Amino acid sequence: MNRWATCLFLSCFIVPTAASAATPIPKRKPILSASADPQSAIARMVNGGETMDGTVVAYAPSGGPALEPAGKTQSALYVVGKLADSGGPIGDGLVWRVFRDFPDANGELPLVHKGRGGDLELRLAPGRYIVHVSYGRAAVSRVVNVQGAATSETFVLNAGGLQLNAVVDGVAALDPKSPAKFEVYAIENGDRRMIGKVRAGAIARLPAGNYHIVSRYGNVNAVRTADVLVEAGKLTRVSLRHQAGEIRLKLVRNAGGEAIADTAWKVFDGDGQEVFERVGAHANVTLAAGDYAVVAKHRDTEFRRSFTVSSGQAADVTVFAQQLSAPL
Repeated sequence: MNRWATCLFLSCFIVPTAASAATPIPKRKPILSASADPQSAIARMVNGGETMDGTVVAYAPSGGPALEPAGKTQSALYVVGKLADSGGPIGDGLVWRVFRDFPDANGELPLVHKGRGGDLELRLAPGRYIVHVSYGRAAVSRVVNVQGAATSETFVLNAGGLQLNAVVDGVAALDPKSPAKFEVYAIENGDRRMIGKVRAGAIARLPAGNYHIVSRYGNVNAVRTADVLVEAGKLTRVSLRHQAGEIRLKLVRNAGGEAIADTAWKVFDGDGQEVFERVGAHANVTLAAGDYAVVAKHRDTEFRRSFTVSSGQAADVTVFAQQLSAPL
């Protein structure tokens, strides 16, 4: 873990979204509010509130009548997803796929049903099927033998949630328009493999395990890292602390003057390494706290000055083009 990073790990058990099915054909489920259904809230934040595909019927949907038992030529398959063995059924955000268990003439498994939602019921001809369910990046599949009037199966995804945020020294509260970005790496046998990028405040649904987080505040050199553990059935909140500030660069002929167009900017850190480059009258950039030098080039003339970035501060850095005498 980066020694400059301060990570706050707050984990909470995710509340079950619905009672476990006591029979293959349960009655309608009670309607839960968002505050009482944190897993549905997670799904809405991550999936944008996507609903189940119409090709698969929701099992005993709230607000509708209980489903009738399957007919003589079909069996009911009732499938439920859980984050952990000890948790309740996931109420939303699952993607279900049901395949025949033997390939077709093209060597592919025929897709029988695909749907989104929570627990589902399908009407199928008796036989063997492969059921696959995913929840974010967590997924599990297995062969299910559908027989009799109804078959019930529970799929434990062994997954949890990870919510990432960034704070800046010198700033009292989280910025809802924070420029922070996050990269998430899976740690496998000591190696790191990037599995995706996450925006600040979003909740990523991940298989339980260890992950390496890289937080970038802005697009230059304000970077913090941390290693985190995602536990099954829990939501882990992580906040990384940055030391960074925003500066606004401009080249002028005199105090209070207009910024000179067509200026080529280069910013160097305290070790003399170039960290930022841009062309334009103005250049706004977020940098890690520290000492810098800037070179502003207009036509064939360069103008230099030094400046310091303080954490949590926004400042103007003005470079004076004192050698220019002709009007621009």
